[in-house]
Amino acid sequence: MFNKSKHISLGLAFFLALAIGMFTQFSNIHVDPTFVPAPRLNPSEELKSYNFINYDKNVLEFPGSTDGFHRFFDKLDTLVTFGKGNVNIMHIGGSHVQAGMLSGRMRENLFTLADGIKGERGFIFPYRMAHTNNPGNYKATFTGDWDGCRNALKKNHCPWGLSGITATTYDTLTTTKLYCIDEARVSYKFNKVRIYHMATPESYTVRLDTSMIVDTVYTDSIVGITTFELAQNYDTLLFETAKTDSLQEYFVLQGIRLENDDEGLTYNAIGVNGASVPAYLRCQYFQPQLETNVPDLVIFGIGINDAYMPSDRFHPEEYEQNYRDLMAMFRTVNPNVQFLFMTNNDSYYKRRYPNKNVFEVQKVMYKLAKEYNGAYYDLFEIMGGLNSIRLWERAGLAQKDKVHFTRRGYQFNADLLFVAFREAYGDHLASKYYTHLPETTNSNTN
Repeated sequence: MFNKSKHISLGLAFFLALAIGMFTQFSNIHVDPTFVPAPRLNPSEELKSYNFINYDKNVLEFPGSTDGFHRFFDKLDTLVTFGKGNVNIMHIGGSHVQAGMLSGRMRENLFTLADGIKGERGFIFPYRMAHTNNPGNYKATFTGDWDGCRNALKKNHCPWGLSGITATTYDTLTTTKLYCIDEARVSYKFNKVRIYHMATPESYTVRLDTSMIVDTVYTDSIVGITTFELAQNYDTLLFETAKTDSLQEYFVLQGIRLENDDEGLTYNAIGVNGASVPAYLRCQYFQPQLETNVPDLVIFGIGINDAYMPSDRFHPEEYEQNYRDLMAMFRTVNPNVQFLFMTNNDSYYKRRYPNKNVFEVQKVMYKLAKEYNGAYYDLFEIMGGLNSIRLWERAGLAQKDKVHFTRRGYQFNADLLFVAFREAYGDHLASKYYTHLPETTNSNTN
């Protein structure tokens, strides 16, 4: 049985304990005893052993400088060690992300870095309103007829924002109930709600249910956000859209963000079935809405749809430039944002042909990781390389379409990524603390 992860976890626990000991001994800083290394050694106790997985390649590579990631890990270390500060992570992709199984598992895995970490639920979209699949870790029920529109379809032209998908209703009164739950079925608390929507004079009014006590409400008509600050914490969002003026004709929902005052970690998942990099570049409100949800780390998992075509139709130079344009939006809102590039998984084109465009995707992502001093995670090689998706399918980890994973496969993928992430974080702690230990004098030396 593969147990490298156990070694990593023990090493991480050692360096966290060392860090805590150093700060308390030499700085007299109070440490909240709640924030200590979590006793759980691994997100799945121990990664399952499959002979087709290249476990030795399950690492984050840093082709360029690691300075930026060290700053990110320092921020994470402050949260893990002292329970102070906020870390905001954004995972963006296509159907792999929309399904919520990969991102949901990663969110819960990151909470195991220390007991007491939680944080906001962050940005979400009620996909069922748009007649598509919704992640299982939040529930939305609603009234009214809604039409969905996603950025992945070239024939669609809609006012997309950060989510890349919209839901539109022409009904004059609708109600929505939404709540988010974690792995232990515990709800996320919030005392601030941002509802992203078209805020033109033709738009219906959005308001919270009268059972929710609102302190202040403000609508930014330029960006398209109505913000509600609440008098207390809630675990269930109740809101309605209503026609309150004769000029109003419709309501276009673009997303929702649930916030609280707690320090912690927020893991935002943004995914649309079929989305490619150009799909997000079509979202005219993407960057303005990103200003309200500034990430410290972006995990890029976009490429499987860009490369889903015969090799002679895939143009890596266009793929690279599209990525640069998308990254520029993130760097505009946060010049210090860090990028983690996760390569395409092994897949088949039309279930019959091994998709060799993955090799060009690898080259582009590695090049960008080197140039932007980001992290590179080679999922393709870790899976086992070309044709390995068939082995994943036989093991019950991939679906018959030879593109998507099963629930178990997505969770295993997340566990692998988390172990690689945690190892890189442990290496950071080792270099940070072990190489800066104070010198001691041996009293027994003459």
